[in-house]
Amino acid sequence: MKNFVAILALPLFLAACSATGARFADTLFSKPAPADRARIVFYRESDANFRAATVAIDGAIVGAVDHYGFIAADIAPGDRELSAWVRYVPVGEFVVRMTVGAGETYYVRVSHRSVRMLYPLLGAAGGLVALADRKGEFQMEAVPAADALRALQELKQSD
Repeated sequence: MKNFVAILALPLFLAACSATGARFADTLFSKPAPADRARIVFYRESDANFRAATVAIDGAIVGAVDHYGFIAADIAPGDRELSAWVRYVPVGEFVVRMTVGAGETYYVRVSHRSVRMLYPLLGAAGGLVALADRKGEFQMEAVPAADALRALQELKQSD
């Protein structure tokens, strides 16, 4: 009976971890960026980590990206530092730097760092390696617009 209840509860749990806002195409973020600002769209498809990825630009939190979700920010052009981590979990953060130009839109995919799934397989040594790994649970990568826009068709805005 416990297994049956667990099987029924799993889809509800996973649904609660997904973005619930407007579809990308229905938001202003699907339109061109303002001429004097750069736009960064962070998006996330499904992966092995069910927690939301908190993202920041130059240390200022933009928000949290849920499964099947996206968030976006219009910022001043220039050199920027993007970071992602699990809020309230002191396991480090993943950081990338990029230069953004006015009137341009940049797409950044946020995903679980799969190497972190290997640590438990290493036993006690894996625990030590996990503690020493300061890059955190998530990774980020710039994605070409054509690829990102295909993925964003199915995604909803994270709250």
